[in-house]
Amino acid sequence: MKIFNLTISLLLIWSIAFSQVDDVFTDSLKQGLSIDKQDTNRVLTMAILCISYGYINFDSAITYGNRALAIAEKIKFSRGEVWALNSLGAAYINQGDIPKSMELRFKGLQIADKNDHLIEEADCLDGLGHIYNYLKDYPKSLFYGQKARQIINKVKVEGYGSDLKVRINLNLGTNYMLNNQLDSSFIYLQKTYDETLNTMYWHPILLRYFGELQFRLGNHGLAFEYLRKSIAKNKANNDTYSGTQANNTIATFFDQLKQTDSCIYYAKVGLVYAQKIGYKRGALEASNLLTKQYEFLNDKNQAFYYQKIAATLNDELYGAQKVLALQKTLSEQQQYQREIEIKKIAHENQLKQYALLAVLGVMFLIGLILHHNNQKEIKAKNLLQVKNEEIQVTLSQLKSTQAQLIQSEKLASLGELTAGIAHEIQNPLNFVNNFSELSVDLVKDLKDELKKPEKDETYIDELFDDLSQNQEKINHHGKRASSIVKGMLEHSRVSTGVKELTDINKLADEYLRLAFHGYKAKNDSFEAELKTEFDENLSKIEVIPQDIGRVFLNLINNAFYAVSQRKQDVLARNEAISSYTPSVFVSTQQLDNQIIIKVKDNGTGMPESVKAKVFQPFFTTKPTGQGTGLGLSLAYDIVTKGHGGSLEVVSVDEGNPDSIGKGVGSEFIITLPFKTNG
Repeated sequence: MKIFNLTISLLLIWSIAFSQVDDVFTDSLKQGLSIDKQDTNRVLTMAILCISYGYINFDSAITYGNRALAIAEKIKFSRGEVWALNSLGAAYINQGDIPKSMELRFKGLQIADKNDHLIEEADCLDGLGHIYNYLKDYPKSLFYGQKARQIINKVKVEGYGSDLKVRINLNLGTNYMLNNQLDSSFIYLQKTYDETLNTMYWHPILLRYFGELQFRLGNHGLAFEYLRKSIAKNKANNDTYSGTQANNTIATFFDQLKQTDSCIYYAKVGLVYAQKIGYKRGALEASNLLTKQYEFLNDKNQAFYYQKIAATLNDELYGAQKVLALQKTLSEQQQYQREIEIKKIAHENQLKQYALLAVLGVMFLIGLILHHNNQKEIKAKNLLQVKNEEIQVTLSQLKSTQAQLIQSEKLASLGELTAGIAHEIQNPLNFVNNFSELSVDLVKDLKDELKKPEKDETYIDELFDDLSQNQEKINHHGKRASSIVKGMLEHSRVSTGVKELTDINKLADEYLRLAFHGYKAKNDSFEAELKTEFDENLSKIEVIPQDIGRVFLNLINNAFYAVSQRKQDVLARNEAISSYTPSVFVSTQQLDNQIIIKVKDNGTGMPESVKAKVFQPFFTTKPTGQGTGLGLSLAYDIVTKGHGGSLEVVSVDEGNPDSIGKGVGSEFIITLPFKTNG
């Protein structure tokens, strides 16, 4: 009880730690740390110091956070572990290290959930929602925020719990706004407005979000009034972190209104604030705004200066290593969620089994009574009812299991894309590195030429032209890498089920390349001739891109497997390898009110007995462990049930007498209905 009361007393001052670090506050915590001998108190104190320093001194924050975590793990203080992990997660997110922050928050969530620490669990969920807000995945951010709100509403809150409740509602209001659900956003922000009116830290933040909401509603005057109040209050509070965000927000609005001078003024203030405390994400946002304004003013020197700052920050925050680390963390999180769901289902099934056994016992007793009373007709009726109930329970369990396996197949397709995406992103990054190195040499040559008494103006102009061209190429390939990262994040999301106007040619070409790189990453010796024949006049069509992409991925991967098997057969028969060239062909065609996509290979083909069952769930001809038998079944359901189309297969195998003199292989034909404007 003593530890719990101490925890609550420290939680009461946690909210202070979110504002700019105060020397008196931190000194008092350090003094208490040196005097207090109880490890539990020391853990919580160091956790508060970690999140306090997380806004201005990253090294100090990490030191205190790791010390708190080490002691908490040693003394098995689970609540302290969660506090330390949450504090470290907040420090890393302020540095822009999203993968590390997500890993720490997720670990804290597991510990809190295991030990029923409800307030800490809600804090972890809100933190994860904040991370997905950074990733601009607002539906996922809202999902975690609502889960946090459900938990915090179940417990009696005071002190830090009340502060956390305010923060959760504020984040929900912000995410609804960014998701363009402005009515819902206003409800949550208005509720939080009243709760923060007398707070020093939260109210200026709320004013900033209220300003952004009013700007989106078209009330520009009211928006700037809220934002200027927020900036003034943050400055009075010496809150540099929140001041950065407020100045960047108002600069963004002046940019949208084409008021260049005002945008430059506030963006420069935001950049100075962010650089002062090492707030990389805020500095990146401000430097991007300044680059855009000076490019508009045709001030190349200033534009280049701020573009260089932005490029450095962008690489630190969103470089290739960060992308791969984020992918790994997301996969681990999805695996953990699947394990929880499996355990939950297993527990529910066990309860159902106990209930079924109880029912069977009761029915057995009833049967005995009916037997003694010679009421055979009633006994038969009850037994039949029991059997029907058993069948219904079994059927329900089978449907549940099938749904889980189908979801697993969908998640597995994400793994198929990972290797291909890693290969794709390397090319633009290599171009960026190469042109950057060339630019460094050109700058050196330019400096040498400028130092000469007699300057060669023509040569200087050529150097400037070369530098300009290099920057254009760096920008082009940087945007290419950015689009690949954006595409990867799109692939990692669960399908929303919303149809979008889509270029089928582009989608098919993208998945053909990604599937090839992914398959080759698992099979180094694999080679195949890729052919495409796309209808140049193909109209865009409304489909669910993620789902149709999974169809392409399954069909193309099956084609790669078929040609690989046939190549092995050729080698096994000691035939010359030059006698067979593996080939996969993808084509599109618009015919009347239909779009036809074909995926064809010259692989092993399949007999009639296999073709008859190829779209059945769980049917596979692959060896054990290499196939679930759900890929083609899932593809068939997506095309037919999800999009009202058809999926057919035409195939000839080598063992068929009719194949003599004819091509061997398989061809899958997708037909999608197409609605014309007429």
